[in-house]
Amino acid sequence: MAHPLLDTSAKRAILASWASDACAVENLPNWRKVPETGALVPLDGILDALRALDSGALH
Repeated sequence: MAHPLLDTSAKRAILASWASDACAVENLPNWRKVPETGALVPLDGILDALRALDSGALH
């Protein structure tokens, strides 16, 4: 999740919210739409980005 205006904690909060929604709501599609681009991000991609943030690979 490369966004120049978001710090690491903001990125983590967004990704965690998306992941939580996907796991908590039955029949909710396992993807999220990026507001600025309309790109679809699968749940696996969200979880991968969270792991990357935790490892320090994304800033």
